[in-house]
Amino acid sequence: MRRIARGGMAAIWVAWRRRRRGGREVAAIKIILPHLAVERAFLRMFFDEVRLLGGIRHPNVVRVRDLGVHERLPYVVLEWVHGDSLAAVLASLGDSRMPRPIAVHIVAQCCLGLDAAHDLRGEDGELLGVVHRDVSPPNILLAADGEVKLIDFGVAKAADRLAEQTRTGVIKGKIAYMSPEQALRGVVDRRSDVWALGVVLYELVAGTSPFEGGLVDVFAQIKNGTSPRALPDEVPRELEEVIERALCHDPSERYQSAKELHHALRAASTADGRQPATEREVSEFARESLAGSIAEREAEMSEALSAPGLDDE
Repeated sequence: MRRIARGGMAAIWVAWRRRRRGGREVAAIKIILPHLAVERAFLRMFFDEVRLLGGIRHPNVVRVRDLGVHERLPYVVLEWVHGDSLAAVLASLGDSRMPRPIAVHIVAQCCLGLDAAHDLRGEDGELLGVVHRDVSPPNILLAADGEVKLIDFGVAKAADRLAEQTRTGVIKGKIAYMSPEQALRGVVDRRSDVWALGVVLYELVAGTSPFEGGLVDVFAQIKNGTSPRALPDEVPRELEEVIERALCHDPSERYQSAKELHHALRAASTADGRQPATEREVSEFARESLAGSIAEREAEMSEALSAPGLDDE
């Protein structure tokens, strides 16, 4: 129906298709950009990775619905999430901070989705070694009903592999969320995603990045093991300790899994009698913060659906 985003690797469209029993089903279609569609190595990795990650069945990971090629352009069909990215939510807040219980809830849900991906196994029962490598606000969706979903599993990893094969020394990814080992072009595992979640959590509760300066400065601080700047005084010590451990420069000193980080967040959210966010509170926050973008998207979809020739006949 309409293109809703375009990045360096693909364009995202909102589309509909007929259900077998009648009516329409809305979906998101990610279509690889033409200049990448001619890279055979990339295409092989893209299809292999999407097939692999299509095996993830978890409510906090966007489902892969279909995969194919149209007019030599590969695409993947994903479930439609009625909401927007965490990046859009943060933009809508302006100078205001997200309520701390909401922030902890969102990151805790991301932990569950990541853990499901990290534990994905092949037919032989062996771990497949899935690592997201691009956990960041643009790749976290918040639905109007409060659901949290991770997107872009594996696709960024496939793009990185191509870059590593074709352009030595080039580092892909969002620098502000890179783990030290990723920034240093070392071996990354699930603990790299734990670091990225730590950065996201820091931003949500502090309203700023854990490292000062521009991207070059941030990159240098991450590589050199510079300690993140101090969190605001109002952040409870229990939560501060969780963030500090998630952002340990040495992977062996971090939480060793997303599940372990999830347990720590649950404990911190109930320390000293504090109450975690309820589903109703998360849903109300989502509807309020996303009201503008959802209304605009619905208007665009309604206009597209009413276009001549676009019907169910």
